[in-house]
Amino acid sequence: MRYSLFVGCTIPNRFPGVENSTRVILGPDHLGAELVEINEFTCCPALPTFYSTDRVTWLVTAARNLVLVQDKNADLVTMCNGCFSSLLKATEELENVNKCNFVNAALASVGKQYRGRLVRREGNRSIYEPVRVRHIIEALYTDFGREGIADRVRHPLSGLRIAVHNGCHFLRPTTRTSVDDPAKPVMLDTMVEAAGATSVDFPDKQACCGAGGGIRLQVPKLANAITKDKYECIHAAGTDAIVTGCPYCLYQFDHAQKDLKVHPIPVLHISQLLALAFGVDAEHLGFEWHFVAVRPFLKKVDAVGVV
Repeated sequence: MRYSLFVGCTIPNRFPGVENSTRVILGPDHLGAELVEINEFTCCPALPTFYSTDRVTWLVTAARNLVLVQDKNADLVTMCNGCFSSLLKATEELENVNKCNFVNAALASVGKQYRGRLVRREGNRSIYEPVRVRHIIEALYTDFGREGIADRVRHPLSGLRIAVHNGCHFLRPTTRTSVDDPAKPVMLDTMVEAAGATSVDFPDKQACCGAGGGIRLQVPKLANAITKDKYECIHAAGTDAIVTGCPYCLYQFDHAQKDLKVHPIPVLHISQLLALAFGVDAEHLGFEWHFVAVRPFLKKVDAVGVV
């Protein structure tokens, strides 16, 4: 597997440990994927802001990011629900010839052109397909599977109870694509259980974290109220941690708990959880950037794991 990691904005600015965790689990010491480095990526840009207010800027910016990976023979893999939905939607929009021509007229000013990924040549004709945009959850689930992940576990998280939060933009179908079942998703739960932990069922499991659609930026009290409703369901289920595949959902759960002054439940990205299960030293996973202390959870990991 060849992946080019699209880090986005929230991860390097708020949770750099998520990027490091992802690189570690995908790297040669664990899953053995080949990572193709691209240093010119910009903001995806985010759907709730750019797409809602300026679709031209959104599509041109997204297309420029896609151009950077189109000739690398690698899948673009995101660790963020927002980046995933934005870039995936852009690939679908760019299949419209008129939109693609308009975007390429703008990209020509910076010497770039979106074509998509070359599939094959038929005589003098080149056949292209859209750049393949993937979420890290789907890539882990599809390319390695439960057994492939479980085989790399060196520190099983047996007995730990995890509340899985998928997040809206990972589950919401686009015009043509549905990654997991929006009503009964299984991918993230499967990855948690492959690490040896238990994915706990609870009411309103697929509800929003509270921050979606720019609500946190515009009406933070409403965002926290939505978070509190879901937090109470998670807390009542008796969980040791919340695990998500989205850094913005992570930020909302993590930050809102401080504002709400509730019993703290640590929040982790799935890459961080798998890194722990793979036996990676927690000191390298960036937990010091989290608002809710992760150390109590790490003590539980040490207590149940077998190195």
